[in-house]
Amino acid sequence: MKKYLFTLALLMIFYTSKSQKSNVSVPLADTTNITYLKVKPGSYIPHLPEKVNEESGIIFFDELFWTFNDSGGESEIYAINKQGEMVREIDLQNAKNIDWEDIAQDKKHIYIGDFGNNNGVRSNQKIYKLKKSKLNKAAEQKADVSAIRFSFKNQETFHFKTRSTPFDCEAMVEFKGNLYVFTKDWSNETTTVYELPKKEGQYDLNPIQKFNVGCLVTGADISKDKQTLALVGYHDFEPVVWLFKDITKNSFFNGEKIKMDITDMHNAQTEGICFKGKDTIMISCEKTPAFDQQIFYIDLKNFSK
Repeated sequence: MKKYLFTLALLMIFYTSKSQKSNVSVPLADTTNITYLKVKPGSYIPHLPEKVNEESGIIFFDELFWTFNDSGGESEIYAINKQGEMVREIDLQNAKNIDWEDIAQDKKHIYIGDFGNNNGVRSNQKIYKLKKSKLNKAAEQKADVSAIRFSFKNQETFHFKTRSTPFDCEAMVEFKGNLYVFTKDWSNETTTVYELPKKEGQYDLNPIQKFNVGCLVTGADISKDKQTLALVGYHDFEPVVWLFKDITKNSFFNGEKIKMDITDMHNAQTEGICFKGKDTIMISCEKTPAFDQQIFYIDLKNFSK
C-alpha cells in the first residue's frame, strides 16, 4: 500500500507539473518590418475626477470619454467631457466588478471586459454588453447588461506563481462582427489574441496568433477605418504603444508595425488607449505616486511618411 501511495504521489506530481504548460501550438508572428520611435505625448486632460482614480480602459463615444475603475470598484461606467468633468454615471444593475480591465464599442453596444486574471486562477471571465440605446443624458442613471462568458481552451492549469501566468487579460477590441481579447503574459511579455462572438453565451476560446510585444499589454483599440490596431502597455515601468497596420481577422500582427517608446512618463501606469478621430491616439493612466489619473494624446500626423 505504501509503495502504491508513493507511486501515485509521483504520478500526481508529474501530471501537475506537466499541466503547467499548454500543449496547444500558437502561431508566432514575425518581428520584421518594425519602425521604432521615441514619442513624447501631449497632455489632454491633466486630472480626471477623483472618483476615477483607478481608470483602466477608455473609449470615445458621443463626444465623451467613457471609462471605469479597476478591480473592486463600483459596477459603474463614467462619461467625462473634454474638460475633465464627469457628466454621467451609469450603474450597471446586474454586473459585478471582479476585475474590469478594458472597454470597447461598436455602433450599438458598449462592451466592458471583466477578465483581469493576474494570478491565472479565473475560469469565469466575462464581457458585459450594454446597449447604447439604453443611455440618456441624465447625470445619474441605471442600465441592465447581458454577459458574454468565456474561458481559454488552451489553459490546462489554474495554479501559477503570482504574476507569472500567460492567461491574464487586460485588452479588448471589436472588429468586423466579433470581439478579440489580447493577453498579458507576465512571464515572457508576449500577447496572444483570441476571438469570441458578441452574442451572449459561454465560449471556450482558441488562440489565433501570438506576438512578442516586449511589454505587458493593458489596453487596445482599432481605428475607425478598421485598418490599424493600437496596443498600450509598459515595460520596466516605461509606457509602450504598438501600432499594427493592415490588420485582418486572422492576422493582426503580420503587417507594418510601429513601436513607440513613450518618454517623460516613467512610472505612469498606462491602462487605456483609444482613437479619437483619424490621427489622434488617447492614452489614459491611473493614479500612482508619480502621476495623477489623466489622459495624454499622440498626434499620429507627426509620424506619417
